[in-house]
Amino acid sequence: MMKSSVFYRDLNRVYESFAGGEGCYLIDREGRRYLDACGGVAVNVIGHGVERIAEALSKGIGAASYVYGAAFSSTYQEELARKLVSVSPLGDAKVFFSSGGSEANEGAIKMARQYHVERGEIGRWKVISRWLGYHGNTMATLSVSGRPSWRTIYDPYLMRSPKIDPPYCLRCPLGMVYPRCGLACADELERTILMEGPETVSAFIAEPILGTSVSAVVPVPGYYERIREICDRYGVLFIADEVLCGYGRTGKVFAIEHWDVQPDIITIGKGLGSGYAPLAATMASEKVVEAFEQGSGRFVHGFTFSGLPASCLVGNEVFDIISDQGLFERVEPMGEYLASVLRHMAESHKIVGDVRGLGLLAGIEFVADQESLEPFPEQMGLTERVVRVAEEKGLLLRQGTSGSNFNQGGDHVQISPPYVISEAEIDEMVDLLDQTLTDVEEELL
Repeated sequence: MMKSSVFYRDLNRVYESFAGGEGCYLIDREGRRYLDACGGVAVNVIGHGVERIAEALSKGIGAASYVYGAAFSSTYQEELARKLVSVSPLGDAKVFFSSGGSEANEGAIKMARQYHVERGEIGRWKVISRWLGYHGNTMATLSVSGRPSWRTIYDPYLMRSPKIDPPYCLRCPLGMVYPRCGLACADELERTILMEGPETVSAFIAEPILGTSVSAVVPVPGYYERIREICDRYGVLFIADEVLCGYGRTGKVFAIEHWDVQPDIITIGKGLGSGYAPLAATMASEKVVEAFEQGSGRFVHGFTFSGLPASCLVGNEVFDIISDQGLFERVEPMGEYLASVLRHMAESHKIVGDVRGLGLLAGIEFVADQESLEPFPEQMGLTERVVRVAEEKGLLLRQGTSGSNFNQGGDHVQISPPYVISEAEIDEMVDLLDQTLTDVEEELL
């Protein structure tokens, strides 16, 4: 094989490439089909090989390949913003486009800071977040992320960002049990704000449903209502990071809609372009927009490819495909079916400690002991084994990051297929997963 000139994430691994795709399947250069149970990384929502996207690009991109977003707009950007606002819980919101989730969250952090400056509260700059949360790979978004395995090497560069415990009931860091806990993990936000000084806190950022740091953990009822109350009490903005869990993935257009709560800023990405173009967005509520309009009228921020016509063209086409095929509405029943067959399958496997999630976002946590929930030794690489064996069988899973047991090991995988997946394909997926876990368990004996 020819030596690669690409600086890959893992320089000791040989990366294969796919020749094409169709629906929920990717096809390698030998013609072998792989069931994409993870949508890449919860990115592909409309399926692979959708010719309508290529046709739209070929017809539409000739109008303008690039316009500078600080000086010009485009009809594609304006149209997509209107569509997103029409399904948003934020009312008469405004949308700032970017190329990926890290950029979207970077924009949200800056937007929250400037919101307070515009209102004369220049001392507010701290962003409180949660351990095991993940918000991106820029220095600012890594700072507010609570994923130790990715933070450690860059720790000298990271800005200060106070952290609170996540709503991870399976391994409650406070040693409590819901509902007797009284939502103590949410109340940690108030204590942290008070300890830091409310006049210094800008925002609280959280993934409504936790992502690959601890796959598909769903907070209990009332959690975000309490978070919203605390944020309002101290004038702190609530940023809902929906880059992974949003845009229909959980059975509602936005995951935060599972709770009776309206954030101040929402970020979306991944599924927004369905992998056909780099695209993300930061959505500001009326309250946030009003502060800018009544203040300087300018957002001190920008990226070269913000609102890129080609990306927004793709975003419009993805939105229309979702609408035409009723995919937002389809996720909930397909997710219920996925959950039922996963839980039934899990009954046969001693290494499965938890099956969780909402819609077409599911997580499976593996444990060495189902009673104590003791994780496997990290050096065993249990998750890597599961993902490798599954791939050999033609099933693509997304490996959750290590450290889900608060940086003391922890194995889990994420399941997040395209919204077009059928019940028959879910059955095939779970059958292949069942075979995979059987083989891995036999290796452990």
